[in-house]
Amino acid sequence: MASAIDDPTPALHPSTAGLRSDTYAVDLPKDAARSPLPPPPNNASASETPGQPPQRKGFFSRPRVVFTLLIVFSVLSFTAISLGVSFLLLSPKNPTVWISKILVTHPWAKHPRVLISVKAQNPNNRLGVYYQTGGTAALSFKNKSVATGPFPAFFQEKKGSRAVDLVLRAANKTMPRQVRNSIPNTTTKLPLSLDLTMNVPVRMKIWPTKIWIEELVFDCKFKVNTMSNSSRILNQRCPVIAEPK
Repeated sequence: MASAIDDPTPALHPSTAGLRSDTYAVDLPKDAARSPLPPPPNNASASETPGQPPQRKGFFSRPRVVFTLLIVFSVLSFTAISLGVSFLLLSPKNPTVWISKILVTHPWAKHPRVLISVKAQNPNNRLGVYYQTGGTAALSFKNKSVATGPFPAFFQEKKGSRAVDLVLRAANKTMPRQVRNSIPNTTTKLPLSLDLTMNVPVRMKIWPTKIWIEELVFDCKFKVNTMSNSSRILNQRCPVIAEPK
């Protein structure tokens, strides 16, 4: 009878005596047993995928930015609609102009000057009128240029009128003969038919806001008895031939 020490099978640990023969107990270090195991790759989120930086939110995806932009857009839309409705309700009218005086100074100089007094009338009850810089005026006789110059800039209150002096520069060599002959003649019986065209950038003012920026073109067709100091306007028409679109 063989003794127990001759058996080559090692003795089982007392705590594993009741386990099945195909089960093994593994002794782990204390530090390894306490540390959690890493999650499997299939359960990792897309933002935690190795090798990919975390995604940043766009500028317009922030709620505060979107809310602020909506408020600004709403205020601008309300202001534009209010001004548009008020502008339509006020029914703005074009300003009117007419010529009160015309004469030529230094007629024998190289560049005679034509002085024209114009009166501007604002027919609107609640709108002021800004005559912007950049306006021009041109005097012609039978489609031939007589003199040109700037149209002055000024502001006109509602229902207001104002006298404006135009200083136009002429060329002695190109001045039509009929115009030149009428300068010293104070008793001529042949009136001159002239055309004064004024291109004026105009802006209307409603409350503190300036609106309706457009260029008006006044075409004044008139007759004058002479171009001397005793000149007198016989008849005239100054319609607006180019209105705001």
